[in-house]
Amino acid sequence: MQLTYTFKDLNKPVILMLHGFLGSAAQWSGMVGGLGNDFSQLLVELPGHGLSPESKTAFSIDDIAHAINKILEQEAIEKVHVLGHSMGGYVGSAFAKAYTSKVLSLTLINSITGPDAKERKLLRDRAITLIEKYQEAYVSMAINNLFTEDERKNHKKEIKEMKIAAGQISIESIIKSLKAMRDRSGVTDFLKEVAFPVHLISGSNDAVISQGLIIEEVRLLNAMHTSLEGGHMLLLTHVNELSQNMHFIEN
Repeated sequence: MQLTYTFKDLNKPVILMLHGFLGSAAQWSGMVGGLGNDFSQLLVELPGHGLSPESKTAFSIDDIAHAINKILEQEAIEKVHVLGHSMGGYVGSAFAKAYTSKVLSLTLINSITGPDAKERKLLRDRAITLIEKYQEAYVSMAINNLFTEDERKNHKKEIKEMKIAAGQISIESIIKSLKAMRDRSGVTDFLKEVAFPVHLISGSNDAVISQGLIIEEVRLLNAMHTSLEGGHMLLLTHVNELSQNMHFIEN
């Protein structure tokens, strides 16, 4: 599996930044600006997203994690702070389990460490059926659901850009990604025992991954938790607040 990435090496601790489903590395631009020159930044794009080539075969979340490790080896990066949004958080969690010694911290935005619940798996299956028939309608509806009503009014530019970029993702890549998310294993039990800090950031009005579900994981993991008043796309709608809550990485 080949993944496109950019690495801004400032000879500082490295933050590995993983975007979500239907997104791209460009969505981190606000966060990158907020981090300034305090950290080196490794931005990786998921299979078939952004400029990453489409995977010719089905893949798992673990497969993506292993491909990311190859990038670290190629760039001689020994340790990273992992920062993942949504699907990127699933990948980051899998990476943290597979390559624990390389992880300095794990931060999940609008994401969880556990597997899909039964109801969520059914929604993935319905999405697969829908995307096969109505790709444009599915993408538009799926992206609209990531934002609250107020966010849809106040972030029209970001939403339009996301829809345009997502429209370039092939049906095959979307379906493979949905299946990878549906079939992933949870790593919550493993992460209970790790020494590095875990930080979960939730949107109080997230219609995709409820804040209640994230709070339950926070309790199980004894993790740090930050709640922001927003939906599922905090990395686009709450850039300043997210940047301010990255201070723990320095510890």
